[in-house]
Amino acid sequence: MKTSLIRLTALFLLFPSISAVAQEQISEEVDLVVQDKQAQQPASSNEETVEAHKEQPEDAYAYVEEKARQYITEKRRKFDSQGKQVFIHSGTALIRLKPTEAGWADARVLAYTEAQQKAREKLLKQLYTSVASETVRKTFKTNKLPEFTPEEIQSQSRFEALLSKVVALADATIDSQLEELGVNPSEYNAAPPSKRKVMMQKAITQSVSTSSRGDITGSQIMKSFEKTDANGNTAVSVIIATSNKKKNFLASLRKSKGNIEPSPEKANMPVQDYLEKYRSNFMYQIGTKLHWDENGYPVILSYGMSGNDCNVSDYEECADNREFSYLDAELNAWAHIAEAYNLVGVVNASSSTTSDKSRTATASLTDDNTTETQEQTVAKIIKETSQTSRMASSVKGLTGVQEATRWSAKHPVTNREVNGVVLVWHPLAEQATRSFKANKDLKKKSAAGKVNFKAKSGESIEVDDEDF
Repeated sequence: MKTSLIRLTALFLLFPSISAVAQEQISEEVDLVVQDKQAQQPASSNEETVEAHKEQPEDAYAYVEEKARQYITEKRRKFDSQGKQVFIHSGTALIRLKPTEAGWADARVLAYTEAQQKAREKLLKQLYTSVASETVRKTFKTNKLPEFTPEEIQSQSRFEALLSKVVALADATIDSQLEELGVNPSEYNAAPPSKRKVMMQKAITQSVSTSSRGDITGSQIMKSFEKTDANGNTAVSVIIATSNKKKNFLASLRKSKGNIEPSPEKANMPVQDYLEKYRSNFMYQIGTKLHWDENGYPVILSYGMSGNDCNVSDYEECADNREFSYLDAELNAWAHIAEAYNLVGVVNASSSTTSDKSRTATASLTDDNTTETQEQTVAKIIKETSQTSRMASSVKGLTGVQEATRWSAKHPVTNREVNGVVLVWHPLAEQATRSFKANKDLKKKSAAGKVNFKAKSGESIEVDDEDF
């Protein structure tokens, strides 16, 4: 007998149809280069963006990754020549949505987050890593072929006799319906009972696992690149940097309660003037930046962004969604402040690679209860790789942080709305806020401390990178 219960279910597996929908993708090109010279310059200048836009690579991911590599190489050479110990790493991520999709703006924000996370992972691995490895080799060979026992042969004969009566009535109907679908009914005849056995095996497996953890407080985004290629793929690269000097400086600000003396030699421009001057660049500002105001007070600016996935032609929907987009951007900015003051992380990674060559014998029971044996040799490589990371920050009792401005703009590639909030911390604002909470007038404290900008184990560097 050559039919089995498989034929009873085969028909039902063939009826569902699957349709494929092809979606046209619109190709657009743009290049956004984001540079932060320690918050004294905008994230991206018009000249830099226009110049970069002339380049039209086919692979956006490779483009921004190479830009980041070149930038880090240049910076490391500079810091090494000055004898400075600055930890600098990069991460690259692809925006998972096409520019024409509604959620692209939010996907862009998350791509920056992912790229930053990858850079932080590299930093954690440099700080502290535990490694474990294992290699296992196995060899095996036998000449004993798989066999059927007399009980299995007898049982099979009884089963086929019973099955022939059950399926006889359905054969004609199923065969005719299969033929109507253009399927040869013989392809669904029951496979004869079979047994498989490994006759020979040569295998080797190497496994490696790492665990990294540490405190990366003070790591901030130094520069970023963004590129959309001709195929509509957008990628971003983020470079982060930190040092003992930066870490200790932020700790000084956190503990100062706003009681800080200005450094007139570092005076730049009023915060509001600075924000107004570089407002058009907010779309490319990520994370926290250090600014010195007109009196030489250190100011922390935190930039948060969020997308608006509304229909660009529906004004009412965009206006309604904007409120929630601003709230999301504000929370994003708060997160950046917390991460600048206190950030710890853990990274766990593992990989397993196996090279396996085996010869397998398959014994099949034919209709006349004889055994046929076939052998097959297969060689394969099996690889499994995984990595998980977790960054966590927690800061309590922040005082004097307030909203400096909020903004809304259209992304030049997709015309999707991007909204943002800029939070600002100023030492005088913290002093005023604490006095208000205590219901006291703000008074000049006679023993105001000057921020220890020079860390004990750090050194000052040139102006463009002075907070590292």
